[in-house]
Amino acid sequence: MTEERKPVSVADASQPNAGRIYDYLLGGNHNFEIDRAAAQGLLQAVPSMRQWVRLIRWFLNEAVHQLVTEGFTHFVDFASGLPTVDHIHHVVPKTSVVIYSDIDPVTVSYAQDVIKDYPNVAFVACDASQPEKLLALDEVKRLLGAQRKVAFGFNGIAWFLKDEEIVHTMKTLYDWAGPGSKLFLCDTNIDVVTEVSRQLDTFYAQVKQPIYQRTRKQLLELLGGWKVCPPGLQALEEWLPIERKKIQEVALREGGNIIGGFFQKT
Repeated sequence: MTEERKPVSVADASQPNAGRIYDYLLGGNHNFEIDRAAAQGLLQAVPSMRQWVRLIRWFLNEAVHQLVTEGFTHFVDFASGLPTVDHIHHVVPKTSVVIYSDIDPVTVSYAQDVIKDYPNVAFVACDASQPEKLLALDEVKRLLGAQRKVAFGFNGIAWFLKDEEIVHTMKTLYDWAGPGSKLFLCDTNIDVVTEVSRQLDTFYAQVKQPIYQRTRKQLLELLGGWKVCPPGLQALEEWLPIERKKIQEVALREGGNIIGGFFQKT
């Protein structure tokens, strides 16, 4: 992990933390006043940010529902944040295995308490740019057993990673995974640079967590052997039921753009 990407700890109340800001925007209560103040500044610049954050979580929900209908029972999620507000273990059957991870050890410790009553759910420390460390953990090996057909979640994290880090992560997961494994991923899309994307760059630079926004083509080139599944990378709202699409109308008018899709190892 490079020093420039070292996160502000979830326990540090002296600086805003991106994960706690995200929790606040989702309507959670695992945040401090400094995070709420920073989030209000972000909302002044991008009033639709609550809708976009909710949209990412809804995409995760819809993706997991679809994967469950396809028969997936094992999920590994990167940069999970606190497992609150409709996260994966709230969506899948109780017999499913869910492995969450986060870069911040204090987040991990707190999250482990949150999921302590779920025997098939684990929360481990992992930098999303070093997935080999997660896959080598005894707890992960115990929960996954011999299962290699796994669904990997990579939502809300790609824009915090450099190109070479994404390339490494995607190759590592692809090489480890069994045939039929899937990846569900969303990322910002700057095929057309909007005022929203510029404001996001500015905000995350101010909280010392710079982001790397990409075009659709640039993102696809980083995924290595993972093959995009039909209908391909789409705007997140295209994955949602019609009643949820309506809630996103303000966000869509403001011109933000986040895309998501499924990828498979054949």
